[in-house]
Amino acid sequence: MFIYEFKNTILRRQINKTKTEMAYQETNQMKSDNQVMVKEEQLELIKGEFSSNDAKEILLQLFSDKIKYHQIRNLGSMERFGEEDKVSAKRLPELKQQVQNILEIFQDGNFPNATFKIQATIHIEIVE
Repeated sequence: MFIYEFKNTILRRQINKTKTEMAYQETNQMKSDNQVMVKEEQLELIKGEFSSNDAKEILLQLFSDKIKYHQIRNLGSMERFGEEDKVSAKRLPELKQQVQNILEIFQDGNFPNATFKIQATIHIEIVE
Protein backbone atom coordinates (compact mmCIF):
# COMPACT_ATOMS: atom_id res chain seq x y z
CA MET A 1 0.00 0.00 0.00
CA PHE A 2 2.82 2.40 0.83
CA ILE A 3 4.46 1.83 -2.60
CA TYR A 4 1.12 2.50 -4.32
CA GLU A 5 0.67 5.81 -2.46
CA PHE A 6 4.28 6.75 -3.17
CA LYS A 7 3.79 6.08 -6.91
CA ASN A 8 0.55 8.11 -6.89
CA THR A 9 2.30 11.02 -5.17
CA ILE A 10 5.09 10.99 -7.75
CA LEU A 11 2.56 10.69 -10.57
CA ARG A 12 0.54 13.65 -9.22
CA ARG A 13 3.71 15.75 -8.98
CA GLN A 14 4.60 14.91 -12.57
CA ILE A 15 1.08 15.78 -13.74
CA ASN A 16 1.16 19.08 -11.84
CA LYS A 17 4.63 19.83 -13.21
CA THR A 18 3.42 19.07 -16.75
CA LYS A 19 0.33 21.26 -16.28
CA THR A 20 2.52 24.08 -14.97
CA GLU A 21 4.91 23.75 -17.91
CA MET A 22 1.99 23.72 -20.37
CA ALA A 23 0.49 26.83 -18.79
CA TYR A 24 3.88 28.54 -18.98
CA GLN A 25 4.25 27.61 -22.65
CA GLU A 26 0.73 28.86 -23.43
CA THR A 27 1.45 32.14 -21.65
CA ASN A 28 4.67 32.61 -23.60
CA GLN A 29 2.89 31.72 -26.84
CA MET A 30 0.19 34.30 -26.09
CA LYS A 31 2.87 36.90 -25.34
CA SER A 32 4.68 36.20 -28.61
CA ASP A 33 1.35 36.22 -30.51
CA ASN A 34 0.52 39.67 -29.11
CA GLN A 35 3.97 41.14 -29.72
CA VAL A 36 5.05 42.40 -33.11
CA MET A 37 8.36 40.91 -34.06
CA VAL A 38 10.38 42.78 -36.64
CA LYS A 39 13.25 41.43 -38.66
CA GLU A 40 15.14 43.59 -41.09
CA GLU A 41 17.25 42.64 -44.06
CA GLN A 42 19.21 44.71 -46.54
CA LEU A 43 19.96 43.35 -50.00
CA GLU A 44 22.33 45.08 -52.36
CA LEU A 45 20.71 45.13 -55.78
CA ILE A 46 23.20 47.30 -57.65
CA LYS A 47 26.62 48.33 -56.49
CA GLY A 48 29.38 49.52 -58.73
CA GLU A 49 30.75 51.92 -61.28
CA PHE A 50 29.48 51.66 -64.83
CA SER A 51 30.03 53.22 -68.21
CA SER A 52 27.28 55.46 -69.52
CA ASN A 53 25.86 52.73 -71.77
CA ASP A 54 25.99 50.03 -69.08
CA ALA A 55 24.42 52.26 -66.44
CA LYS A 56 21.60 53.20 -68.80
CA GLU A 57 21.01 49.55 -69.77
CA ILE A 58 20.98 48.33 -66.15
CA LEU A 59 18.53 51.00 -64.98
CA LEU A 60 16.22 50.69 -68.00
CA GLN A 61 16.10 46.91 -67.63
CA LEU A 62 15.31 47.17 -63.93
CA PHE A 63 12.48 49.64 -64.49
CA SER A 64 11.25 47.69 -67.51
CA ASP A 65 10.92 44.56 -65.37
CA LYS A 66 8.98 46.47 -62.71
CA ILE A 67 6.66 47.93 -65.37
CA LYS A 68 6.08 44.46 -66.84
CA TYR A 69 5.32 43.07 -63.37
CA HIS A 70 2.65 45.72 -62.74
CA GLN A 71 1.18 45.32 -66.24
CA ILE A 72 0.78 41.58 -65.71
CA ARG A 73 -0.66 42.10 -62.24
CA ASN A 74 -3.08 44.67 -63.62
CA LEU A 75 -4.13 42.35 -66.48
CA GLY A 76 -4.72 39.51 -64.02
CA SER A 77 -6.91 41.74 -61.89
CA MET A 78 -8.89 42.82 -64.96
CA GLU A 79 -9.48 39.20 -65.96
CA ARG A 80 -10.43 37.99 -62.48
CA PHE A 81 -12.30 40.95 -61.01
CA GLY A 82 -13.11 43.17 -64.00
CA GLU A 83 -11.19 46.11 -62.55
CA GLU A 84 -7.66 47.45 -62.44
CA ASP A 85 -5.36 46.59 -59.59
CA LYS A 86 -5.25 49.84 -57.58
CA VAL A 87 -1.61 49.52 -56.55
CA SER A 88 -0.43 48.71 -60.07
CA ALA A 89 -2.60 51.39 -61.65
CA LYS A 90 -0.99 53.96 -59.37
CA ARG A 91 2.54 52.61 -59.72
CA LEU A 92 2.69 52.26 -63.54
CA PRO A 93 2.69 56.01 -64.36
CA GLU A 94 5.29 56.62 -61.65
CA LEU A 95 7.60 53.96 -63.11
CA LYS A 96 7.11 55.23 -66.65
CA GLN A 97 8.06 58.72 -65.49
CA GLN A 98 11.22 57.32 -63.95
CA VAL A 99 12.09 55.73 -67.31
CA GLN A 100 11.73 59.16 -68.92
CA ASN A 101 14.04 60.61 -66.24
CA ILE A 102 16.63 57.91 -66.97
CA LEU A 103 16.46 58.61 -70.70
CA GLU A 104 16.99 62.33 -70.05
CA ILE A 105 20.02 61.67 -67.84
CA PHE A 106 21.65 59.46 -70.45
CA GLN A 107 20.85 61.46 -73.57
CA ASP A 108 23.55 61.09 -76.18
CA GLY A 109 26.32 63.57 -75.68
CA ASN A 110 25.54 64.56 -72.09
CA PHE A 111 28.19 62.34 -70.47
CA PRO A 112 29.92 60.38 -73.24
CA ASN A 113 32.99 59.27 -71.27
CA ALA A 114 31.61 59.51 -67.76
CA THR A 115 31.56 56.71 -65.24
CA PHE A 116 28.42 56.38 -63.16
CA LYS A 117 28.47 55.08 -59.61
CA ILE A 118 25.16 53.37 -58.86
CA GLN A 119 24.07 51.88 -55.57
CA ALA A 120 20.64 50.44 -54.95
CA THR A 121 19.86 48.71 -51.68
CA ILE A 122 16.59 46.92 -50.97
CA HIS A 123 15.46 47.33 -47.36
CA ILE A 124 13.04 44.62 -46.19
CA GLU A 125 11.19 44.57 -42.88
CA ILE A 126 9.46 41.37 -41.89
CA VAL A 127 6.66 42.10 -39.46
CA GLU A 128 5.13 39.08 -37.78
